[in-house]
Amino acid sequence: MSKLTISGAARAVGVSRQHLYKAYIQSGKLSVERDEKGNPLVDVSELIRVFGELKSDGVSTADGHGLQFLSQEDDSLVVRLQAQLEAKEELLRRAEEQLRSAEERELWLRQQLERAQAVLTDQRQKIRPWWKFW
Repeated sequence: MSKLTISGAARAVGVSRQHLYKAYIQSGKLSVERDEKGNPLVDVSELIRVFGELKSDGVSTADGHGLQFLSQEDDSLVVRLQAQLEAKEELLRRAEEQLRSAEERELWLRQQLERAQAVLTDQRQKIRPWWKFW
């Protein structure tokens, strides 16, 4: 099953985080596990064992896969947000494309400018007058 943070577990069962710690975790009624960073996580099956059915619809899990707990309203919100995200990613891709094109154009223009400056510089050799010997 999925694992919840302590705050998420408290929301899921309808109690405060402090109450969950003091009355259930510290007394040993509810077991917790630690993730790789050392953060405490509560398994959903543990919550169901201790509290019965979960009260909250909008619980998000610690692993980021909390979408199974979303209500219909939240589901439509997620769909709209995903569409907005995709549109913004497309805009970002186009902007990066335009930036690459502008950089290539700038490089080409710099090369043209350097060629034009090379042509315009005076490349004639100085002719020394015949009466100067040194």
